[in-house]
Amino acid sequence: MDGGKLMTELDSTDSIPRGFLSFSLVSQEIISVLFAFYSYYQGDMDLATFYLAMAALLLVGLGIHSIFDRPRTARLLLATVMIGSYFYLLSGASDGSALLWCLTIIPVLVGCFGYRSSVFILGAVLIGSAWLFYGPSLFILMPAYSDVTLVRFLSSFAVLSVFAIAMDNSHSRSLNRYKDLSRRVDQIAHQDQLTKLPNRHDMEQRLEKKYQQYRLVNQPFSILLADLDNFKFINDRYGHDVGDEVLHAIGVLLSEPLRGEDVVARWGGNEFMVLLPTANSEAAVNIAERLRAQAGKLAKEAQGDQLRISLSVGVASIDKCTGIDDLISTAENGLYQAKHMGRDMVIVG
Repeated sequence: MDGGKLMTELDSTDSIPRGFLSFSLVSQEIISVLFAFYSYYQGDMDLATFYLAMAALLLVGLGIHSIFDRPRTARLLLATVMIGSYFYLLSGASDGSALLWCLTIIPVLVGCFGYRSSVFILGAVLIGSAWLFYGPSLFILMPAYSDVTLVRFLSSFAVLSVFAIAMDNSHSRSLNRYKDLSRRVDQIAHQDQLTKLPNRHDMEQRLEKKYQQYRLVNQPFSILLADLDNFKFINDRYGHDVGDEVLHAIGVLLSEPLRGEDVVARWGGNEFMVLLPTANSEAAVNIAERLRAQAGKLAKEAQGDQLRISLSVGVASIDKCTGIDDLISTAENGLYQAKHMGRDMVIVG
C-alpha cells in the first residue's frame, strides 16, 4: 500500500484532518439546537431564535464542506459563526447557559486551526473578553455579571485553552512522527539502499501499471536489462567496498542521460532495469547502445589498477511480447545471449 494512503486524509492546504471539521460542524449544530430548546423552555425566545439561526449557518457550512468540498470556506464560516456568536452572547445575554456555550468554541477552534494558529486566535478572544468585561463600555451595554462569575469564566477559558492547545500540540507531534515513519517505510519498500534507485518491487509495480496503460492506448514501451560484466571478479579481487562503489557509479551513469519519463531500477545483484515508457524496439536499442558505450568510458581505479567496466544489455519491447512476464523473460534471454557471445554488447531478445 502506498505510504500516503496510510496517513489520515488531510486538507490540501494544511495538516488539519478533514473529518474533524465535519465532526465540529455537526456537533456544534447539535449543541446549538439543544441550547435553543433549553432557552425556549426557559421562556427566552430571542435566545432560542439566535441559537437556531446559528445552527442554520452551521448547516450551510456542512453543505459547503460535504457537497462542494470546500473545507477552507467551511472552516472560515465555522470560525466566524463561533467567534461572532461568542461575543454576542457575552455582551447580549446574562443567562449562565450562554457562558457555558461560549466555552465550547475552544476545542473547535483548536481542532480546526491547529495549535499554532489557535494560540493567537484564542489569545485574541480572551483579550477581547477581558476588554468587554473590564474596559470602557462605549456603545455596548454589558449584562450585569458578578465579579465571581467573570473571574470564573475567564479562568476557565484560559485553562481550557491551554489544555486544548497542549493536547493538539501533542497530537500534531505524534502525527508528524507517524508521517515520517510512513515515509521511511515507503522508502525502504521501494528504494534500493545502496544505489538510491527504485528497487525490483517498485519497478514491478511500474511495469504492471505501464502494461495496463498499453492495453488501453496501445502505446508501445520497452525495457533494458543491463548486467555489469565480471562483477564477481571485481568483488573477489578488490573487495565488496569497491564493488559497491562500482554499482553506485553504474546506477548514476544509467540515470543521467535518460529522459525524464524513463526509470532506472536496481533489479537485483549487479543487474539494472531501465523502463522506456514511449520507446519502441529500435529506439530502445539506440538508447542501450549509448548507455553501453558510456559505461565503457567509466574511469574507476582500485589498488592501483584501472578497472575495465562494461555492460551486457538485453532489450525487449511489449509489442512483441504477450505480457509482463514474457517481456521480462525476453529481456533476460537477450542478456543471456549477450553474456555468452562475449559480453559488452546489446542483444534484442
